[in-house]
Amino acid sequence: MNKIFSEAINSLKLAYSIQRKLLKEKTIAELVTVGRGEDRATKGDWESEEVIIRYLKERNLLLRIIAEEHGTIDIVKNPEYLMVLDGIDGSSALVKDPNSKCGTIISIADNLNPIYNDFVFAGITEYASKKIFYGIKNNGVYVIENPGENELEKKLPKFNDKNFSENISVMVDCYKAEYAEGITKGLSDFEEFMGKNFAKYLEGKVALLGGISSAAMCIDLIYGNVDAVAQMVAKGVFEPPAMYLLTKELEGYATDFKGNSIEDKKWERVDMNLEGVLFSSSKDISESLIRELR
Repeated sequence: MNKIFSEAINSLKLAYSIQRKLLKEKTIAELVTVGRGEDRATKGDWESEEVIIRYLKERNLLLRIIAEEHGTIDIVKNPEYLMVLDGIDGSSALVKDPNSKCGTIISIADNLNPIYNDFVFAGITEYASKKIFYGIKNNGVYVIENPGENELEKKLPKFNDKNFSENISVMVDCYKAEYAEGITKGLSDFEEFMGKNFAKYLEGKVALLGGISSAAMCIDLIYGNVDAVAQMVAKGVFEPPAMYLLTKELEGYATDFKGNSIEDKKWERVDMNLEGVLFSSSKDISESLIRELR
């Protein structure tokens, strides 16, 4: 395995351990003032990023890290790979309920100015369910159950080629979801966007579920708990690269709300207009959902 990938997995295990420790101490959702992101940071956000960055610095990897709370950090003078890091994705849900499904999400691209198809590694921790997920381009998606204690690693199966029907379930970003107010900037705008541009066309036709943590929604998709995820893209967000790679590795589909693949779309950390992305487990589900939006 590529050294960067193996070290990224090790760093996820360290973040997971920190999250379990903070959860036990009942401090994971405490708000801190040191983060550089637009949203309010929790102790879980900050310390998860701290342990990952510190570990990767010790390994002297050829990485530039763009992190939600720590900003841009070059591990070496001339980095070759880009890591996108969010210490805790789903902080609004975390503050509402520290046991909610959320966690660290990272992605690694093989250059510093990537399109989505340039991302070659993705990983997610979910401390509440005691799991870590990771995917490697052209090598599949894996789950590590009970990291650090009776650890078991398994490769996930490809998606079933399921057809669209009334039994389809779709997770929708910010849709009728419970979260703590005042933590994540713009959540009400995101909820309004998804309602007007996606949910209203599908209500009564499929089962719609709401979520705040994109990391958790991605896990629900790749684990087979839902058939598609309608995701918000705003602020140059950190989650879509990981969702893209993990979905594609299981032979799923990733498009905008017009049905265009996002594989050649550039990822960049800049303010942008609100956009929607649909991650689906089969071509028929993807195309059928997109048709409902027209």
